[in-house]
Amino acid sequence: MIRFALALPLVLGLSFCAGDTTPVASEQTSPNGTPYRLIQMRGNEYAAIFAAWPSDWGWRSGHNPVAAYVGADLILAGGAEGYPAGDVVERFADMDGEGRLFATSDHLYGRVVSRKQDFDEAITIANAHLTRPSLDADWFDRIRTGLAQNMSEARSQPSHQGFDALRWAVMGDHPLRALLSLDDRAQFDALTLEDVRNWHSGTVIAQPEAVIVIGDLSPDRAGAALDRLLAGLPAGQPGTRDMTLDYRPRQILLHLPNATEAHLAFIAPLPATRHGGDLEDLLLTTALGASEDSVLFAAVRDGLRASYSFDAGVGNYTRENRFLVMTGALDATKLAEAVDVVHSAYAGFREAGPEGQIEDLVAPYRAAFEQNQDYVVDQGGMELETTLDGFAAGHSLSMVAMSDALTTASLRDRLQGHWPQAQDFVILAVSPEADALPGACVIAKAEDAKDC
Repeated sequence: MIRFALALPLVLGLSFCAGDTTPVASEQTSPNGTPYRLIQMRGNEYAAIFAAWPSDWGWRSGHNPVAAYVGADLILAGGAEGYPAGDVVERFADMDGEGRLFATSDHLYGRVVSRKQDFDEAITIANAHLTRPSLDADWFDRIRTGLAQNMSEARSQPSHQGFDALRWAVMGDHPLRALLSLDDRAQFDALTLEDVRNWHSGTVIAQPEAVIVIGDLSPDRAGAALDRLLAGLPAGQPGTRDMTLDYRPRQILLHLPNATEAHLAFIAPLPATRHGGDLEDLLLTTALGASEDSVLFAAVRDGLRASYSFDAGVGNYTRENRFLVMTGALDATKLAEAVDVVHSAYAGFREAGPEGQIEDLVAPYRAAFEQNQDYVVDQGGMELETTLDGFAAGHSLSMVAMSDALTTASLRDRLQGHWPQAQDFVILAVSPEADALPGACVIAKAEDAKDC
């Protein structure tokens, strides 16, 4: 349920790629008046449209949060007028393309991609499902049941329960916590097709917050395709999305007597990506805890010999609420000592910055950003994120130049000016021993963390 801010893109095979010229980005408006950004990729044989619809579904009480996830899958899988349920996957596969929707805390993301010669048909299929979804009852039951089973399996894992407790600690009783955790089985049982219809009608509207059209397309063709995709959708406006998080530094221990190992997580806020700095954060978390050469791996695994690994990453509950997390599984008898070791390792890293040559740290990401410029899915997805953050058109195309401009000093400035200090973290431990972390607020279930 956590969306990571900027991950190293993974390119699988050669799908959705062809072309070797530099893409060009521009601001455009469709004939029907919808603003969008066009990235023209000369010679590329694929085309795609990305959209992000704002959603306040999980922010308001009285809504079943499961509807957003089930609905995102059901719109495409559940058929539409002229398209039997389950048909869309094969139809897109025949075009070497895909249609996809997925829900986050504050948006519904969608994309449609195909070979350029099939793009008109792909748009027709996507529009039918967006505007007139059948929401087939059998597929509804299949998707709901599958998601409920997946979440039940996840909740059985101590580490998952630990992150549930963290959300209770930081978010409290805010309705959005339920959408991110999906920890109430009764909500799956209570979900109805009417819930999904209400979510769909209020979310999939004619005015996405951001739209990217990408491929070897003229502005005329791109704008016409966008208007056809959105044709027939209702007007709408999301409500206010507001939340105050509680990041007071404290230590919490979730006591699970049957757990076979302990888990430890540190979490503290970071600035939202709209303020910039996410490329620096990506490199810094890599050096801090993303490999066997990282600072945390050396401190906890090699130094303390208390865990298999200890990782660092950046996540966010919403676009505005972003955080740094350090986490790992470890020997319960060394839990308290591990807290001190992680604190010390992080404090040293924040002060000194990453070791070694910055070129070695940057190289794999720079190569990926450069390669993305041949791939409509990767480049389009990055441009959508930077558009939502309010950056200028084509900002995603500047990642190579931004990578080249990074210096050891700029990384150190980012650490010391914007990263939390060592004492600023909420610490959550999961342990079979209730006394494994002296001084911690000990709880027996995740929900109790809101009172710590």
